[in-house]
Amino acid sequence: MIRNATALVAGLVIASFTLAAQNSDFDGWSDAQKEEFLLAAEVTERHSIDIGVTGSRRLTLARNGVSHDAHFQKVSESKLVFESPQGKELNFRDTYLFNIAGYRLDRLIGLNLVPVSVPFKDDRIKGAATWWVDNVRMMERDRRRNDVIPPNQEGWNDQMYNVRVFNELIYNTDPNVGNVLVTDDWLPVPIDFTRAFRRHKTLRNVENLVKIDRRVYEGLRNLSEASLTASIGQFVRKPELRAILARRDAILAVFDRRIAENGVSAVICDRPGH
Repeated sequence: MIRNATALVAGLVIASFTLAAQNSDFDGWSDAQKEEFLLAAEVTERHSIDIGVTGSRRLTLARNGVSHDAHFQKVSESKLVFESPQGKELNFRDTYLFNIAGYRLDRLIGLNLVPVSVPFKDDRIKGAATWWVDNVRMMERDRRRNDVIPPNQEGWNDQMYNVRVFNELIYNTDPNVGNVLVTDDWLPVPIDFTRAFRRHKTLRNVENLVKIDRRVYEGLRNLSEASLTASIGQFVRKPELRAILARRDAILAVFDRRIAENGVSAVICDRPGH
């Protein structure tokens, strides 16, 4: 897995051969168009990434005269018992499949921040190809370190509250600020979910549940085992899927209690376009 994956993104973007200069209309592409491109395009260049321990790559893909980069991650490890400085973890999985599941679940609940990610083979190696994020301003880690204030602080905070809700939903064991990109238009882009989707049915940190976008709130309410199975069932196992629903219930219980105590406007965000 890539630890602090955004360090590799920011480093390469700063060093960059950014493809947005070659193709400036990707902002208008739908998820379906990006998926189709990633699935059908050919690899024209491979760039090693020195950060991380799993040998992930930055790929340049091309199709019909259009090129764009993707982050290829192939990590796929499973252990009945995994020991780390944080302690023992049972049923440990560190897998590229969770990047695809994270993207699909993001769309299912209406978050719409996670980059498009699809199953992909490079040199006959199975992995996930994730759309390389264009127009990265910085990492959230660096924004905080350098005390950079967003032009709309309230809007930024609301977006980050949603990211925290998502990390609780997927039980992300690596939700650090090195795994959030900040785009030029001040959107947080959470990445790297290979150590998420644990089987725990309780939340990691209830204090992260402060506010939530109304669309995401309703998206959580509409989740069902059937909708999850149809969307991400091929990427997560049944116990992992059912744990999502249990955590969803816990998240909604927290927000419903806070709404009862403080009122809807203090908890639910109604931003324009959401």
